[in-house]
Formats: sequence, structure tokens, C-alpha cells
Amino acid sequence: MSYDQGTPKYRLYVGALLAAAEQAGVDDEVEAVWLAGAGKPFDPADLAAIDGLLMTGGADVEPQRYGFLDPDRICETFPGRDDAEIAILEGAIARRLPMLAICRGMQLLNVVRGGTLVPDLPEGEGHLLPDDERHSVEIARGSALHHLLGVDHGEVSSSHHQAVGELGQGLRAVAHHESGTVEAMEWSDPMRKPWLVAVQWHPERMGLDEPLAGLILSGFLDAVRARS
Repeated sequence: MSYDQGTPKYRLYVGALLAAAEQAGVDDEVEAVWLAGAGKPFDPADLAAIDGLLMTGGADVEPQRYGFLDPDRICETFPGRDDAEIAILEGAIARRLPMLAICRGMQLLNVVRGGTLVPDLPEGEGHLLPDDERHSVEIARGSALHHLLGVDHGEVSSSHHQAVGELGQGLRAVAHHESGTVEAMEWSDPMRKPWLVAVQWHPERMGLDEPLAGLILSGFLDAVRARS
């Protein structure tokens, strides 16, 4: 796990991952650990002890990192988080760790790869939803995500006011909201790169019986176990 900002919602990531491991009968093989967080600095040596990385959601990426000046101060950042997670992400890519990037995690990945973000989505497009509501996404046929999920559309839990803008180097969009907002990314050329699923929605807030949640978590666990 990349970063814990210290609020209760971060327990959902651990709970969802361990629930998926239990459902698959591999819970005795899976341990979830936090690499950094509020009051916990990142130690690069810790990357050597993990076999996969889950990039969590949370505060906005610092706008200057993708060239946005933010004159109206619409971005809400978390001091020190970007530096820690960029180091974590770059280290994970270098070690070819399987990666599941969720919400902010997907956005940060895009920025690290040289892409940009939409700083504030128009109101009324249905991206900020209560946990018990869903919006639909369309998944590109032939993509790795489509192969993993076996469906070309579905319902997801969503909570974000920013989104991927210009795609970063080596990434391609493979799912979209009806408004055109990018909802998932993967490598455009996966050769010699780690397993990657990057989604704008929150599978950890959804049920394991929902394909766009359970199959993503189990796919990540399979990739981690294969590497280990």
C-alpha cells in the first residue's frame, strides 16, 4: 500500500485486499503493509520487501507538477505525500512490481509519466457519488482490462473532482465515462513492463461480486503471487 493519510477510509483498502485473498483461499500468503503515511516517512529499503504495489486514493496531486498554476486554489493537497509516493511509484516501476493504481493513484501515475490532469471537472457529470451509488463506464474491447474483466461496460463507485487530461508517456486510456472522462489506463506497450491496472473508480468500496471490483483485486493478487 502506498500511502495512508490517517483517516478511516484507508482501512478499506486493506480490508478489500484481504477479503479478496480470503475468497481466493490465499489469505495465508498475503500481507498488506503501508510504505508511507501521515507520520510515517518512506524508507526506500522497504520496497525490497514487497511483491506488489497498490496506489491509494486521496488528496489532489500538487498542481505545479503538471503545469497548472491553480490561481483559484481549487486543489486540495496533502503536504509531503507527492514526494513520498513519486519515489514509491518510480521504485516500483524500476523493480517491475505489479501495480494497482486507484483514483489519485492513477492520476499520479499519469503525472509521473509526463501527463496532465483536468484540475476540476464540471459539476453534474456524476463523478462525486455516495458510496452506495454507481455510474457506468465503457471498457475498450481488446484491452488488457477487457481481457481481465470479460465485460465491456459496468457500474462503478466513484468519488473525484479531477481526472486524467493529456496521457502520460507509454499509457493508453481503456475505459471512459459517458462524458469522455478517462476511467482506466494501462500500458500502451506492456513488453518489459510490470502488470498494471489503473482505475479512476474505487473497487475497495464495492463488493467482490461486482466484476469491476472483485476481478480487479483478484487479478492484482494473481500478479503479485506470480511474481513472488
